[in-house]
Amino acid sequence: MAQEDGEKAGIHYVMFKMDEELMSDISISVNDRSFLNGYSESPVFPMSLVDSVKEYLEYVSEEVLGVPTECVYKVNKKGKEVTSIGMNGELEGMPVDLLKAARNRHSDVDYFVRIDVNITGRGGKWTINPKDVRFKLKPTITLKITQFDSEGKVMFSEKLKVKEFAKLRTREVTSKDGRVTVRKSAILYPEDIYEMLLVVGGQYIKTYKR
Repeated sequence: MAQEDGEKAGIHYVMFKMDEELMSDISISVNDRSFLNGYSESPVFPMSLVDSVKEYLEYVSEEVLGVPTECVYKVNKKGKEVTSIGMNGELEGMPVDLLKAARNRHSDVDYFVRIDVNITGRGGKWTINPKDVRFKLKPTITLKITQFDSEGKVMFSEKLKVKEFAKLRTREVTSKDGRVTVRKSAILYPEDIYEMLLVVGGQYIKTYKR
């Protein structure tokens, strides 16, 4: 999809969602409490890898759309870039400017890009006994890129799903009295997430580059 020389695109919004079930290696639930009833541990996504994610998304967008592409941001009153905060499975540090606001804010940008990345786990479970349940989850990653012109009209919008990844095993054991449930999982680490992004990005370029 070749564009005119001198034009450029800005990635104004990235929604990068990860199924928390794939990221928590151990969780403990106290089943007879209505508050403070759970605990879980997940690896922290290092900021250096967050930067690598953004740089790779810029690269994929540029390859597919045919124009130089970089992330663009809303800036707060203190001059700091406003980015995602990383709650509920969302990757932190991503641009989160709305299209209309981004168009008004960045008049030098010819095209605006929204990117959606979604990592989920699907699979089945089997029961050893009522208090010992085991799962297999198969990670799937979906990448969607949407390009808008300077007037906000959609010029390109396609998504691609990749699901050829190894299954992750999980075991969930509940105490005899039923009060405490411990879930121990094989998980996706930040480096695994990035590798999955490289796979889907490479296939996206092969499929949609013009």
